[in-house]
Amino acid sequence: MISMAGIKHLGVIGLLICLSGTVRGQITSGRIVYERKVNLKKQFGEDERMKDFITDENKIRIEDFELLFNDSLSAFLPIEKEEEAQGFMKFLTTHNKVYYNQNKQEKTIIMDLWGNATFMRDSMQHRAWKVTDSKRKIGGYLCRKAIWEMNDSTRIYAWFSVDLVPSIGPEGFAGLPGAILGLATEDGGIIYFAKEVTLQVPKQELLTTDPGKNDVYTKATLRALLEEKMGKWMKKEDLDGMFSWL
Repeated sequence: MISMAGIKHLGVIGLLICLSGTVRGQITSGRIVYERKVNLKKQFGEDERMKDFITDENKIRIEDFELLFNDSLSAFLPIEKEEEAQGFMKFLTTHNKVYYNQNKQEKTIIMDLWGNATFMRDSMQHRAWKVTDSKRKIGGYLCRKAIWEMNDSTRIYAWFSVDLVPSIGPEGFAGLPGAILGLATEDGGIIYFAKEVTLQVPKQELLTTDPGKNDVYTKATLRALLEEKMGKWMKKEDLDGMFSWL
């Protein structure tokens, strides 16, 4: 027979469990560290210009990014490595800085275009996600799978957790009822997975950016500029791929 003291003890444990679940279900600020793997051979396919640079030994590029967030702002930032000067290979993958303002439904992206910082500011992109019943754990959080048909031949898979409340994710991806902890192209050419989730309150100044006197483009005007300046070197499908992630 359980004593009154035992009943009270069980009641306290039950209350703590309930409170723990409530707090976990209301996470609105923190830091997510993602590992990104890019298969350069899949990215560049049969591009003759790249065959001399991309080999079986260097085809996989692994880089880390962090996503700082609170209930209304977020910043997706590359984590710079102190190691080797990576030379030309560094420019084969993107290192965008993406700032979201949920209240304004606006994003500001600083694109590293061949070593030059270029600012783009536009409204958040709406993606028609299809949420499935498939589930898996990422970074200790139960996630649900969603699919976005980017075009007729490409699908993007995302795994999001409702335990992390803000609708955020790596790069320019958001729009799901929770934070995206996993993101991948259907062929595995680009894969993001959260490897660390820390509960903290980021400093406000880290979540915003000021372009200052720099030119600020919309998505449409930036694409038009690149088509004009780089049309001889960048194919239409290269630009399509670049801007689909913004």
